[in-house]
Amino acid sequence: MREWAFAVSFVAMLLIGGSYFHKKKSLYLAFQAMGIVFLMASYLLTKEYFAMVGLGIGLARVLTYFFYEKRDQDVSLFWPILFSVLSVLAYAIVNLCILQTVKAADVLYLVGLIAYAFVFRVRNLTVMRYLSLIPTCLSVIYNVWIAAVPFVIVSYAFEFTATVVAIVKYRYFTKEKSEETL
Repeated sequence: MREWAFAVSFVAMLLIGGSYFHKKKSLYLAFQAMGIVFLMASYLLTKEYFAMVGLGIGLARVLTYFFYEKRDQDVSLFWPILFSVLSVLAYAIVNLCILQTVKAADVLYLVGLIAYAFVFRVRNLTVMRYLSLIPTCLSVIYNVWIAAVPFVIVSYAFEFTATVVAIVKYRYFTKEKSEETL
């Protein structure tokens, strides 16, 4: 099963890493959503159920924000609060009720999920890229901590690196300056 998890996490890495090189937030979110589906499959194959359920909530979050972005509307504060509450409930149900375990790594992942809920709400893609460094870093730490499939770890490390490269590219090397640039 780890071989399959390795393969699907490689696809996730390509999709999520590629998302950071789109200028439109709607395309960024579409690639994120596709990548999340593959990450969920990888966590399912490695039996990391809380991470899989957390990403299911993350997929709902990304799709919700995508629809707001396509309508050129701001996401109300209701949504990140709802997705944060759902993440906490998922943690309680999966870890406390079903698995009956409290793992510090899962709490770290939970904090990252909550941070993503608020970071993705930001409409300005440049600001969002800067802010996404925090939960992405937490995701890298989580996956190293749980000894996830190597491509899952590489995927999040690649996402972190792609974010930094995109920040530098659009900040310093893009000739046309737009409202995207800080």
